Amino acid sequence: MNERQRRALFFVGCAMGLSWSYWGVLLALGLRVEAAGGANHPWVTHLPGLLGPALAAVITARCFGGPGAGAALLRRAWTQWPRPAWRGWLMALSPLAVGSALWAVWSLAGQPLPQGAAFWHFPGLPLQWGPWAVTLAVVLVNGVGEELGWRGYLTELLLKDLSRWATTWWVVLAWMLWHLPLFWLNESMAALVGPMLLGWALGLVCGAFVLAQVYVWSGRSVAVVALWHAAYNLVVATEAGHGTMAAVVSSAVMVWGCATAYGWWRQRRVQ
Repeated sequence: MNERQRRALFFVGCAMGLSWSYWGVLLALGLRVEAAGGANHPWVTHLPGLLGPALAAVITARCFGGPGAGAALLRRAWTQWPRPAWRGWLMALSPLAVGSALWAVWSLAGQPLPQGAAFWHFPGLPLQWGPWAVTLAVVLVNGVGEELGWRGYLTELLLKDLSRWATTWWVVLAWMLWHLPLFWLNESMAALVGPMLLGWALGLVCGAFVLAQVYVWSGRSVAVVALWHAAYNLVVATEAGHGTMAAVVSSAVMVWGCATAYGWWRQRRVQ
């Protein structure tokens, strides 16, 4: 086992340990995170656990690369952006653009739109929070919290030895295992247990290939892929996004992910 493999294993173990510790405390206390719009226990949230991969990335970088390595990782996450800048913003905010277009079509077809607050009722966040607070929390915790670790650190590390195809499958395996406690903790994910679980797994695989491609296309920008991830979740995971919107956008991501996976499978070489 070489040093990069040891780093990868250390990172995955650290990410799971940090996230699972927080989620495990909530489960031990008998608490559950309600679906978007739930009002019984609005203060119970799984979101701090999503910071586990980012913290694990900084810890792993520091442990294996010295005190400056963690700071260098954080600097790269915030300063690396595609040129020209508009290309990065177009890529990062594309899920919001697609969602807005679909809602416009929905309205023109004569269908009623959800109430305004439904667009920012997000699982694990207080119902009283407005759109800016919710957006900031989702970007920092759901976007940066996950993507600094899974794409910015693990994907970057594995790409040094493996093809994009193989790298993404290893990330899929770790990312899927990392989600396991959420099937007991998060009501939205608990509802997927059963036949729908296969669809969730396929969606995660396709999502991993899409996120990996966004990361590569953006010049390996953590900021762009974090914003893309947050924007996607703001479209499909809010109260307004349930149902038709989530199905249409998720289906588009699955098609994109399958196309990316097929293209990278045909290449199957270190890139």
